[in-house]
Amino acid sequence: MTTLDGPVPTLSKEVADRLLAESTTKVHEGRVYDYCLGGNSNYAVDRAFAQEQIAQLPDIPWAARQNRRFLRRAVQHMINNGIRQFVDIGSGLPTEGNVHQLAEQYAPGECRVVYIDHDPVASAHGYLLLQRAGQLGRNRPINGDVLDHLRLWQAILDTGLIDTAQPVGLLLVALLHFIGDDAAAHESVAYYRDKVPSGSQLAISHASIDGMPQAAIDALLAVLKNYKRATSSAHARTRAQMEGFFGDWSLVKPPGIVWTPEWIPDDVEEDSIVGDVEPYRSQAIAGVATKP
Repeated sequence: MTTLDGPVPTLSKEVADRLLAESTTKVHEGRVYDYCLGGNSNYAVDRAFAQEQIAQLPDIPWAARQNRRFLRRAVQHMINNGIRQFVDIGSGLPTEGNVHQLAEQYAPGECRVVYIDHDPVASAHGYLLLQRAGQLGRNRPINGDVLDHLRLWQAILDTGLIDTAQPVGLLLVALLHFIGDDAAAHESVAYYRDKVPSGSQLAISHASIDGMPQAAIDALLAVLKNYKRATSSAHARTRAQMEGFFGDWSLVKPPGIVWTPEWIPDDVEEDSIVGDVEPYRSQAIAGVATKP
């Protein structure tokens, strides 16, 4: 397991317990997200921060659920296209409806998942939950940074769960908006794209203000500023900027790059909510692309 500062101790129950105990007085973006999803893997400090943001932008819990539903549809689409191994970078806390649970639903007993998060607390929490559920055999958490792509990819391979001769599902869901350095973000994403074979797919969701009314833009930017103060800096990007992360891969069309609730490919049966709720209220755009 690696971070930008070098090797860290391999996760064990003792290390995981210690990391969690040390983190309960600080706001953690993964636990805030968990709270917005209605989960119980959060603490008072996380709930207080989340409630402050929801008071400013009441759509936040709904937007979090739409992001989660995009993840579900993306995983289902990948499985429909023969993918059975997943690398989830920026996975956060393993809340309900995470990748290994979705994979088990759509392809029971067939899939392997490597979870990566830069925060040792998220990785520790993931380790404990997977251990208690007896699911560490086909699923593994790694503590590492998406920008530390050389060492992180080696750590992924070292798990023994990913076969680079077979298509891989790369998941960068609600991650890249926490990286403000465009050049560094593009370099790392391009590296991961290069390391997987033809037929692999990449799913991305990203905060965006494209096409939003001005009042909604102002509210979202205010919340992003609060995140910078309390946890991690966050940045909105346009559709064109997000499309650049896919390189020369072929976007799944329809739907292309759209608001998260609009991303419903032809091979996934799900009723669209578009028309009932303005999709921009999801505050994030999403897309999936396939390596030629």
